[in-house]
Amino acid sequence: MGILAAAVSMLWGCTDRKHYEEAEQNALKYYKNKYDLKDVSVVRSWKAGNYGLFGYIGVKDRAYEMSDGNTVYWADSTQKVADSRQAREIAEAFAKEIMDPLLDQFSFPKKVSSYSLNRTGYESYDECVFTAYFDGDIRSFLKKEQPAVRDLDIVLETEDQNKAEQEITALYDALKGNITGWGTAYILKDGLNEITDDVQYVDDCELNVTARADLRFEETLRWYRQKYIEVFDGIYMTSRKTDFVLEDGDLRFEQAGTCADLQKMLDDSYYAMPVDAEENKKGGYLVKDQRHENRVVLDDPSAPLYRLSMSERVRNELDSRNSLSVMIMDTRTEGEPLMIYYGTKSTASFDVYRVIRAPGTRGKGESVSPDQYFYFGTHQSMPFEEKKEQ
Repeated sequence: MGILAAAVSMLWGCTDRKHYEEAEQNALKYYKNKYDLKDVSVVRSWKAGNYGLFGYIGVKDRAYEMSDGNTVYWADSTQKVADSRQAREIAEAFAKEIMDPLLDQFSFPKKVSSYSLNRTGYESYDECVFTAYFDGDIRSFLKKEQPAVRDLDIVLETEDQNKAEQEITALYDALKGNITGWGTAYILKDGLNEITDDVQYVDDCELNVTARADLRFEETLRWYRQKYIEVFDGIYMTSRKTDFVLEDGDLRFEQAGTCADLQKMLDDSYYAMPVDAEENKKGGYLVKDQRHENRVVLDDPSAPLYRLSMSERVRNELDSRNSLSVMIMDTRTEGEPLMIYYGTKSTASFDVYRVIRAPGTRGKGESVSPDQYFYFGTHQSMPFEEKKEQ
């Protein structure tokens, strides 16, 4: 290390040490003043954050253990200080006076996760901490502190979706303005007993889930409502976009030629690639070329080719990529697999992809657009072949 570099390193080291010495002093002063304590001190400190590629390097927030066993958290970027001394008392008051009464208002069977307030969620410091002093008035405290709720999941079981949505909305309205953070509420037609008691995970794409509410307390309440519409014989789609439900006729397959037309598009894209890209000639595979990719050959060139026709209301909901997020379901009991070609704008425009694993099953989420092609069929993947000299 050069003399200049060493000097800069020493300067930054001294500056950094002084910075954290002041942070520790401020944390101790905050804690003493907040609780009117005299005989208390910091017994240890550590980096409060998540472990990265190089350990805890780059983590600037700090945690301090006080001599009375409680901890203080100091956020470097905001200079905000909070502590865990009243965490249990606050959590119990919030549950007893706010959350439990709201949850008791649900008129349907339910399961609720173990949520938390103001939990840091850090690997090295996972504590619930608060800045405002709690004097026993939880409503007044919430207004001042605006704590963030974490891991709140609510699952209701009922066939009455409208009433369930009204009750979820009432809970959201009662909490909004008093807390930050977010949660999720699900409405199930059945299957509540199959959900684990801590409600760790609910797949909102399962057919028994009729709706999901995203409870974003600093923004707005967003709804995903599951409604499948038939777009072709036995093929159904439901919108995955919040606050947008498909109506019959919004999406439908329209024939756009045959797979012979698709074969030409595939070949045009495949042969547009160089045989051997310059970037690959020194070894490795950095750029797509014919030698490293297979050519797709469709088994039935006469099979119909389809485009997805979209209503005006759907087109008005397309995102910046001109697409709509959907879930696709195949209710057929037999037949060729449903395939998709993303079009010449795709980075893999020389290939096709299977949409549904097998007839009679629900597919993965898909972003559909007017530029895509669909067909029912199979294909072969042919490795590169050197052209023979004539």
